[in-house]
Amino acid sequence: MISKKYKEEARNYIKIMSEAIEKDDIKVFDAAKSMLEETIDDYKREHSLAGELNTTNFGVLNHIFEECLPNLMKTNKPAVKKVIKLIKEDKTLKEEFNFYNTIRNYNSSISDTLSPSEMMEKLNESILSNIDHEKVEESNKKLRDTMKSANIIPESHVTGEKRNLYECGDVLLSTKPSATNIIRLHENQNGIIEYLDVHKNDAAKKTVTPDVMIEEFENKLKDTLNESEISFVQTITDFRTPIAEQRREKLFNSLKNECIKMIDEMLSKDGDNIEIKGLKEQLESMKYTKEGIVRDVAKLLEIRDVLMDD
Repeated sequence: MISKKYKEEARNYIKIMSEAIEKDDIKVFDAAKSMLEETIDDYKREHSLAGELNTTNFGVLNHIFEECLPNLMKTNKPAVKKVIKLIKEDKTLKEEFNFYNTIRNYNSSISDTLSPSEMMEKLNESILSNIDHEKVEESNKKLRDTMKSANIIPESHVTGEKRNLYECGDVLLSTKPSATNIIRLHENQNGIIEYLDVHKNDAAKKTVTPDVMIEEFENKLKDTLNESEISFVQTITDFRTPIAEQRREKLFNSLKNECIKMIDEMLSKDGDNIEIKGLKEQLESMKYTKEGIVRDVAKLLEIRDVLMDD
């Protein structure tokens, strides 16, 4: 559960705040309160992002999976293999993957031969006319549930043109044509055509098929990676540092550097002050740690106040 780590953090900060009140230590209380508020904000953000998975839209689910793939390759290879295996073996999911991959690889070279409207016709002929529309939702639920069970959390919300593309695609993929929905299908086909026209210069010249793309994913998931593959994984991403952690470390370093700067100013006037030199060495040796952040921030605030009084 995404809330578990936040519950633990919140309990820790609340405990520190309670102890600080007992000791009448306002500095520690304020530092812990600030960290608690950041934890709450990050919980709300992650909870909101997790809500993106409450969908049966393949485009959205596949977008999330591909966005998270670099980190998952480092932290949860079994989940990646499971998702890829499901897409490969479920005919409907593979056809949906093929649908979006064809759109993704539409480029200026192809547009010289096929206009966006003509490409839409090809998509109708090769995929939409052959897919079992009634099985789309069922297959997409399997994909969603597999991703949820692996605790895959999106890194950002799917918005704008991408969201519109996936919504148009979902209508076309999940709706069997009939006299009553022909206008709705036509409108969503136009949405795809507009996307193809706007983004025809975005894609690489080389067309990538679903089998090739999935094979590339699997090659990077081998138990023993060679040096070039390891380098590739490390280059495309490092494990995502939580936003709260970045803010805490920034606060720690800011206070630490502020104190050292004040000490340097004092030493410029009194270079033989052994106590001040010792305090500087102590500060320079302080390193950021997640476990000691509240204590260390409170200590730095106290040192800063003393230096400012001097």
